Amino acid sequence: MADLPLAPQGAPSDPSILAHVQSVWARIRPNSAIYAILLSDIRIVSAARGRIVAHLTLADVHLNSKRILHGAVSGTLCDWAGGLAIAAATGLDKTGVSTDMHVSYVSTAKEGDVLEIEAWVSKAGRSLGFTGFEVRRGVTGDDGVRGPVVATGSHTKYLNFYQARAVVVGEGEGEGKMA
Repeated sequence: MADLPLAPQGAPSDPSILAHVQSVWARIRPNSAIYAILLSDIRIVSAARGRIVAHLTLADVHLNSKRILHGAVSGTLCDWAGGLAIAAATGLDKTGVSTDMHVSYVSTAKEGDVLEIEAWVSKAGRSLGFTGFEVRRGVTGDDGVRGPVVATGSHTKYLNFYQARAVVVGEGEGEGKMA
């Protein structure tokens, strides 16, 4: 897959891409206890080619012992949002497997704060996808004013689902053949 023409920051949401990303989220959501605990109330509010935006209101479950956003939640958001940005870029139902994540903790957030999570694909090739993300406190207003950055990061995903896999069929019927 070559470099993709990705939506720039602030691009309008594409209804068909948003519907696709929401359907991918609906499919993977029940398969992860972490998602059930930490991301049960997350809302995907916008999606365009290779970019998603979501909102999450912080509750007690998202906080550390100091009563501020737990670093593990920021890491989970990086993983989750990067995967859905891959789905928004490729149009596929698969989001890849994490190979590397880096999160920088810039500021704090507390219970009741609404986080805006934005993730984008920098590049998606045949084997690897590279994403970035930013978590901000507060929701971007109609005036384009964005809240303070809470966390930023990058996420690399293994995307081998583009390559055909050989499967042996007909085993036990004499000769197996590759499909």
